[in-house]
Amino acid sequence: MKNRLKELRQLHQWSQSDLARELGVSRQAVNGFESGKFDPSLDMAFKIASLFNVAIEDVFIYEAKNSMQTLAERVKNFFGFEFGFERFTEKAINALNFARNEATRSQNSQVEPEHLLAGLLADPTTTSARLLRANGCLVSIETDEHSFEIRENTKFSPQSKFVLELALQVVRLQGKKSIGTEHLLWGLTRLVETDKTALSDLLKRYEIDLEALNKQLAQTV
Repeated sequence: MKNRLKELRQLHQWSQSDLARELGVSRQAVNGFESGKFDPSLDMAFKIASLFNVAIEDVFIYEAKNSMQTLAERVKNFFGFEFGFERFTEKAINALNFARNEATRSQNSQVEPEHLLAGLLADPTTTSARLLRANGCLVSIETDEHSFEIRENTKFSPQSKFVLELALQVVRLQGKKSIGTEHLLWGLTRLVETDKTALSDLLKRYEIDLEALNKQLAQTV
C-alpha cells in the first residue's frame, strides 16, 4: 500500500532509526513500511497515525475509484441514512437498527456507544456477540420480531460516529468492501482505549475481559 510515511518522517526531521524507536520496531520494518514492501498491522497503522497526529488516511493511500473523496464523504456514504446501508453486512445493519431503536426506547436523542454495544449483542449468531460472550459477557438482550426493523431515524452521537469511522478505516486497510459486526466491535474497543467514557464502566459491569477480547479481535478482523 502506498503511503506518506517517509514524507511525514522527514517533516519531523527523524531518521528511520528515530521513527523505529518511537514505534518500537526495527529500522528494517520502517524501511519496509515506507517502501510499501509490506504493510503494517492494523494496530501499527493506527499507532503511526497517532504518532504524527494525523488521520490514518493521511498516511496510507487507498487506491480505489473513490480515493479522492474525503473520509467524511466516505463515512456519509457508508452510514448516512439518506444513502442507506449498502456497504454494511445484513447483520451489521440489524445491529445498527437495534441500536437506534434502543436509543429511542431509552429516550435518548442520539445513538450512544452503549446502544451500539447492545446492538452487537442482540443477535447471538453474529461474530460480535460470539466474541463478547466468549470473553465474559453474560448479558442477555431481549428481542422480538420487530427489534431489527428501523423505527426512528435517530442520529449517531459524535462518539458513535467515531466508532463507525474506525470500522470504515479497518475495512479500507484490509481492502474489503463490507463492514461486519466484528469491525463495529473493533471500533468500540478502540473508543474505550482512546476515550474513557461510560462505556468502560459498562464493559466492566458486563464482566467483559477487554484484553482477551482485543486479542481475539486482532485474529478475527
